[in-house]
Amino acid sequence: MLILGLIGGIGSGKSTIAEMFCQLGAKRIDADRIGHEVLRYRDVQTAARNHWGDRIFDANGQLNRKELAQIVFDPSETGNTERSFLNFLVHPHITRKIDDQIRRFSESQCRYLILDAPLLLEHHWEQRVNYLVFVDTPRSIRLVRIQERGWTQTELDAREQAQLSIEEKRRTADWIVNNSGNLNETLDQVKKIWQNLESQNYQ
Repeated sequence: MLILGLIGGIGSGKSTIAEMFCQLGAKRIDADRIGHEVLRYRDVQTAARNHWGDRIFDANGQLNRKELAQIVFDPSETGNTERSFLNFLVHPHITRKIDDQIRRFSESQCRYLILDAPLLLEHHWEQRVNYLVFVDTPRSIRLVRIQERGWTQTELDAREQAQLSIEEKRRTADWIVNNSGNLNETLDQVKKIWQNLESQNYQ
């Protein structure tokens, strides 16, 4: 099984690229979705409540991810400390679930697997992939996309400051997909990567 890791800036369209690879026959691991699942674990919520109190839970007793994000992405040393605690809390669970899914896909004779993880390099999950694909999208386009999610530019800046730089991510990539045009242009690039993989590895 060959594993591709997707990297890029926030709002670059990594999920769209992942879906394109899936349309060609790949399977996908969505680390963001796994992270949301982990935040619902009872032990995680108990530890979070003990650390941050009731302020990060809504009226239904569910963890409020937006409230938590404001704490851990605060542009201060306190924010860094709180983010480190959150990573300490959830990272082992997320890594374990990613490894479990990789193993299951491998056992099912999957040929190509996409690891779509926002913090792939930051958490050193690149050790689990064969190639890295960087999704290159101008900041102006990414800003429009995150505003459609209800984020502000300040929130984008805070989150990006907590990640490796765009330039560093780009330098680590084996392939770069320019996602600033229309979807057909992007799909053509994805197909070229797919054809390259097929010709090199799976004749």
